[in-house]
Amino acid sequence: MRRIISALLLLALLLTGCGGVSKEEYAAMVQERDALLAEAELQELQAQEASPDTVTVKVTGEFTATVRSLIPDYVTDDKTPYMAVATLFQSTPFTIWTGELTKHLEEGETYVFEVEMSRYDIITRQEYESGTLLNPEVAFSMYPSLYISNFRPAEESDWGLDSVHLAYEACET
Repeated sequence: MRRIISALLLLALLLTGCGGVSKEEYAAMVQERDALLAEAELQELQAQEASPDTVTVKVTGEFTATVRSLIPDYVTDDKTPYMAVATLFQSTPFTIWTGELTKHLEEGETYVFEVEMSRYDIITRQEYESGTLLNPEVAFSMYPSLYISNFRPAEESDWGLDSVHLAYEACET
């Protein structure tokens, strides 16, 4: 009786190993699945871009800030200053990447920084309508595509409460 049960069990194990999917068929199915997933992801991204809840913008303009400190970027070089810790009129400090322009900046001095964006970014309609990202303290931390293209020493008329002049440039995608 044990021999018959053992033989049946062995036969069942042998049969389960037969009739499977070949490696080529499996690879083709995996490739087709990945292509379908990529297509679905692309469609989802396109739907988000075309969503009425988002706006494609480019930020331009200028703002006046006092340079409090010049610090290294710490990612690429921990000695050469590439960033400025700055403050707007009566605000908290924030960092801006100034790159090669940093060597022309002096701590304690106030400058008018010209802002450009290297590419268009997508923001929510709520951010667009509220103007939240027109504040350099917020914009520089959220959008690494923002950069300082130029600067000049600030004149007395540049200082004070009306020292931020950033604007959105909305575009159709």
